[in-house]
Amino acid sequence: MQFSLDRFYRINRRAVIWLALFGLLYVLRDFFALIFVTFLIVSFTLPAINYLVRETRIPRKWIIVSMYFLILVGLIGLATYIVPRVVQEALTVSGEIFSTESSIEKALVDVGKKHPSIREVTAYLILHRHDFISKDTLAFQSKAQDYLRKAFFIAVATVSTILLSLLFAFLIVLDLTRLREQVKSLGQSRLHDFYDQSAGPVVRFAGVLAESFRAQAVIALCNTVLTTIGFLILGIPKVALLAIIVFLFSFVPVLGVFISTAPAVLVAINDQGYTGASKVVLFIVVIHAIEAYILNPLIYGRHLKLNPVLVLIILYVGHHFFGLWGMLLGVPVAYYFIHYVFRVPTQADDKLVERQLEREKPLPGAAGGTVDSI
Repeated sequence: MQFSLDRFYRINRRAVIWLALFGLLYVLRDFFALIFVTFLIVSFTLPAINYLVRETRIPRKWIIVSMYFLILVGLIGLATYIVPRVVQEALTVSGEIFSTESSIEKALVDVGKKHPSIREVTAYLILHRHDFISKDTLAFQSKAQDYLRKAFFIAVATVSTILLSLLFAFLIVLDLTRLREQVKSLGQSRLHDFYDQSAGPVVRFAGVLAESFRAQAVIALCNTVLTTIGFLILGIPKVALLAIIVFLFSFVPVLGVFISTAPAVLVAINDQGYTGASKVVLFIVVIHAIEAYILNPLIYGRHLKLNPVLVLIILYVGHHFFGLWGMLLGVPVAYYFIHYVFRVPTQADDKLVERQLEREKPLPGAAGGTVDSI
């Protein structure tokens, strides 16, 4: 039989379309940060703009221009007042690496004195501290200039990406109605197969991703505010640097709280010794409990709830294959595939089925009949 490209496409249409879409994403991989940040800005600002349009009589264009102008002013203020302080605190912390090592040694000695039952453990850690501290600090010191140079270029690239994303997001939101009509018109073009196959899943995935990051941003902001207040009360220095670390790593589920705790504990040990570090650990445990039992159920509700063990596996695999992007996007992508592609029922679906079965359960004494619950 003679090979027919037309027939091959008709038989394997869905696979060809999705392979083409993933190929397009691969080709655009160098622009992924710009696309992603633009998407986040639109997903955060668009609900606020729609709300203000509904609740006020201000024209939509004026609301959009005012909002993005305020965002730009906020970014300039952040770069002017916050960033220099964070940089100065980061340089101070990097210069205190060796004093931090001696502070850790002193803290271990204090722990051994207060708790004789674990004195042998602390003595072993003090004796072998050079095996796991000094080598790393010496390596860091030898490469400090390279790290600072790389950090400078990363900062420049980040600023330019954010500014470009803000411009693109402004233009997209400003002309959103016409853009929607132009995208819908693809359904009547020769690309209608691609539109029919991909439009629905892409929109659903974008909704899941936007919902996830909006919820996580609120949680991260609450965590940062509570943690900053706690650090000020405890008298921990370098609060601006630690607050930025807490905010950024709050977007990494489960694992982020442990990563962001380490710098705070090291700063506390260096400044206040064993007692200060213990207070920081206790305080962060309380904040984490508030996040786990109040903020997550209140903000996330029943959405994007995955088992913590599964989340850790997703983060590890995502980081192994995709680095930072894998840690940021791993959980929303996994949630989408689990519940939208593979159709695994959520906890809410299970409870809905249980309630339905409870309604259909026969009442005691009924002759095999069922009654509806009132």
